Amino acid sequence: MKAYPLSLRLAAAAVLSLAVSSLGLAAGPTQHQLDAARQNGSNWLMYNRTYSGDRFSPLTQINTTDASQLTPVCANQLGTLAAFQATPVEYRGVLYVTTQHQTVAMNAATCKTLWDYTYVPTGPEPINTNRGVALYKGMVIRGTDDAHLIALNAGTGKLIWNVKVGNSAIGEFLSAAPIVWKNLIFIGLAGADWGIKGQVYAYNVKNGKRVWTFNDIPTGNAVGASTWGRAASTATGGGSTWSTITLDRSNGLVYVPIGNPAPDFAPEYRPGANLFTDSVVELNAKTGKLVRWHQQVPNDSHDWDTAAAPILFTTSNGHHYMAVADKAGYLFVYNQATHKLAYKVPTTTIHNASLHPTVKGVYTCPADLGGTEWSSPAYDPQTAALYVNSVDWCGVDKLGEVRYVAGQLFFGGSSILDPVAKASGWLDAFDASSGQTLWRWHSPTPMLAGVTPTAGGVLMTGDLNGNFLVFDARTGQKLYQFDTGGAMAGGVITYKVNGRQYVAVASGNSSRSIWGTTGSGTIFVFALPY
Repeated sequence: MKAYPLSLRLAAAAVLSLAVSSLGLAAGPTQHQLDAARQNGSNWLMYNRTYSGDRFSPLTQINTTDASQLTPVCANQLGTLAAFQATPVEYRGVLYVTTQHQTVAMNAATCKTLWDYTYVPTGPEPINTNRGVALYKGMVIRGTDDAHLIALNAGTGKLIWNVKVGNSAIGEFLSAAPIVWKNLIFIGLAGADWGIKGQVYAYNVKNGKRVWTFNDIPTGNAVGASTWGRAASTATGGGSTWSTITLDRSNGLVYVPIGNPAPDFAPEYRPGANLFTDSVVELNAKTGKLVRWHQQVPNDSHDWDTAAAPILFTTSNGHHYMAVADKAGYLFVYNQATHKLAYKVPTTTIHNASLHPTVKGVYTCPADLGGTEWSSPAYDPQTAALYVNSVDWCGVDKLGEVRYVAGQLFFGGSSILDPVAKASGWLDAFDASSGQTLWRWHSPTPMLAGVTPTAGGVLMTGDLNGNFLVFDARTGQKLYQFDTGGAMAGGVITYKVNGRQYVAVASGNSSRSIWGTTGSGTIFVFALPY
């Protein structure tokens, strides 16, 4: 082997080191960096920014005095005309984002694609949605719609390992963005509407081997099994994890949102509270053992999932809370010291909520696409406020035939929505200690996008008309609006590269059949002018 001069070898090593750093490679983000994500405003390291999921950024460069000057600096069209509900993550100047099959790394300041990995499914895909990735020690980890969990090299996009998690032929898939803590990957199955039996998993990040399993639908002598009046119904009981998972590092607990029971509209088929559906379950992160649960909707008959991840926050007086918003149209806030409900407040129109569907039909608000979908609330310690996006959409819920066929939707009825033109949405600001409304903004479209408050006093989100929106977090005054040209139903994140604060948004959720939206999946990046 030819020997090169030391100076040349050192120079080459420096170039390689710079390239590795710029692509977010090597050992990062490390566990220490993930633990310190709250203080690190320069990066957005996971789906909801931190393990606690409050989505608050400490960045101040974009603030209430200059937000009106924001301008798009670049965009990257991903070439997808389908659901685009992902939240990007950012590390050391690189954005990572997913579509149904793609995982893309791009320069976070210029939008230039660095690599693009396309997954080729090996089984049926019940849905066309993926919500994002986890980053850990040079790896990018995501789920797939044919129920595989894969790990990629963060610098090259090359596949490291691929494991089959579930059986997509019966409706099992992975739509959630995973999280990683202490070499364990946490993710849950989705597919309740197909009559699956939901589970939550921990996997070893090094090799993809399963470490533990938690059953969302308990059987036998397990806690919660008695809440299913017909034991046979537990075999198709539902219980999805649609979005990401929250973690409390102080006690080593994961907080998992569990969705609706199945069949969706036929509660008499499964009498009882139907634990652990429509709940937040707290599990020991190391063992998967159940610690406690909070159920939002017992014996759900309207497909009112607890779909969005809960958030953990501490108020200025030192009180610890867990907050979760659901599709039934409420924000629930629980005291973490007493583990009791502190309050719940409506986030949208509520009508006939106590009535079960009938064969003739019951007009219900919200219908099955109402309330809060997959984007979590946010907490701002400066305003002491919780911010929640929601959908205001009513419809007629009908009871129908209960007939299970593996791999087919298992509704036991139907929801006939009002025309999409009648659907709207809300952005609410609530006092985090009391639930008192601080301000409301009524959107002409359902509000599905992530909501992000910052230390600059601004609140950022988007609507289904394609508008990127910035508000004054204290007053609700709109400060900025930009039409991205595609419905916004995914993440809104902010980070800093070379001293400049950027905002990246997911635009182009194309959903003609459900949300009545169009667009091409695109990442837009905004910043203040130089």
